[in-house]
Amino acid sequence: MARSSDPNANLPSPPARLIDRLRNDDFVIESVDAAGGGVMGAKKLRLAFPKDELTIDVKWKAAPAGGEGWNNSPRREIGAYAVQELFLDPDDYPVPPVVARAISLDAYAVVEKDATPNIQGTRCVFGAIAAWLENVAQPEHAFDPKRFSADRRYAFHFANLNLLAYLIAHRDARSNNFLMPKDPSTPRVFSIDNGIAFGGVFYNFITWHFDEIRTGGLPKPSIDRLRRVSRETLSGLGVLGELRADPAGVLHAVTPGENLDPEAGTRIARGRIQFGLTALEIDAIATRLEDLLARIDAGELGVF
Repeated sequence: MARSSDPNANLPSPPARLIDRLRNDDFVIESVDAAGGGVMGAKKLRLAFPKDELTIDVKWKAAPAGGEGWNNSPRREIGAYAVQELFLDPDDYPVPPVVARAISLDAYAVVEKDATPNIQGTRCVFGAIAAWLENVAQPEHAFDPKRFSADRRYAFHFANLNLLAYLIAHRDARSNNFLMPKDPSTPRVFSIDNGIAFGGVFYNFITWHFDEIRTGGLPKPSIDRLRRVSRETLSGLGVLGELRADPAGVLHAVTPGENLDPEAGTRIARGRIQFGLTALEIDAIATRLEDLLARIDAGELGVF
């Protein structure tokens, strides 16, 4: 079994490499388990890649019929990953690698014996595959104000997570949505469920979330990079991926075409699915970013 040689590694390979493999490479499903942690409908799959015998664990979540639901949305998961790329380096990403993928009905039988296609006109099951984090545990409290004040590295990572959650209007701050490395010398914080983001109507309104800035400051390098984000760059979030069916009716990732419908997040045509953020969701990110920078310039929010 080929895996990372680092006993404290959280991912088996760098994010960009994982994204490419999970999106494009052939694999065999070796085992299926419950994902745990209360993640609705999620499974832990062990995938074997024949070309080099790599074996990794992933979190798989089949999409509802039509490609998304209020708490099950591949495009929102991928959107969260894409937004963090605007201001963070890969080693600092709080969202693990995640891609949209379709699995043929024959291959999917090991997951669900009598599965049916969830995208009309195909012979496959469409969903999201995310890298399974290793050597991590659920923290008692994702945000520790005392540690934030005393540990600059923890402050850097948690403030970046809060910044991302603010930009994407993430409203699902359940404790089991966050993981931290078991190695205390690596004070990162991971956000592993981002399906309720970008202004979803339904969320837990009883508790507070990280869609507001709750830290005592934000990292200056991240803010400096966000100042350089143009409206054109944000518009690129309108198309985050596209899959087209092969002659057997199985969807595969292709180079995305023009936005089929800026007002819709998931766009389905015959033998084709395209997804991204809607025009309204992109406008909301632009507004939140503008407001954030204005508050920083006015001295209401500090940077470090």
